[in-house]
Amino acid sequence: MEIKLLKSLFQEGLLVNARALPAPMESGRFILVFRKSSGGEEQVTRARDNTLKVYKRLNGALQDAQEIGFKEVTVQFE
Repeated sequence: MEIKLLKSLFQEGLLVNARALPAPMESGRFILVFRKSSGGEEQVTRARDNTLKVYKRLNGALQDAQEIGFKEVTVQFE
């Protein structure tokens, strides 16, 4: 899901937490996963091609989570 849509969900109170997780099959890279109040999950996708956004650096993932509105992010390392 694109960041602007995730921001709307956050403002509506539908996203309850954010996690930066190791990207599958890509050592040293991260993905962002958000838990929804309904129990499902959402991930950040790229706007241009709707593919999963993989972050080269943890800092980039944390900045996107902050832009969405989160003040706290759980980080999991490999």
